[in-house]
Amino acid sequence: MSQIDKDKAQTNPAAVFDKPADVAASKELQPGEKVKILQEWELDARLQDVAAEEGMARKPVEPGEPSEKKGGAKSLLPEIKKAQRDLGAKPLPDEGAPTKFTP
Repeated sequence: MSQIDKDKAQTNPAAVFDKPADVAASKELQPGEKVKILQEWELDARLQDVAAEEGMARKPVEPGEPSEKKGGAKSLLPEIKKAQRDLGAKPLPDEGAPTKFTP
């Protein structure tokens, strides 16, 4: 297995890891790095959820692409929050997505 690109992992976790649990299980990352990566992944997942809610879901890349990868992809938030809990990290509060105004 090749070494993890830590800079890329902190800006685009999905490009480096297959699932949030892989971040928590990584032996190459320090606990603080894992927390930062999962926070970034959580923000990205929240933004994707907002986009899907507003009808801006990702279009299929290839004809015949599986339906779960089209607009109906399930949210990764539950997996991300579980990985955060496994590390003892605190997820963002659920009072709304970061792109929505919440009074």
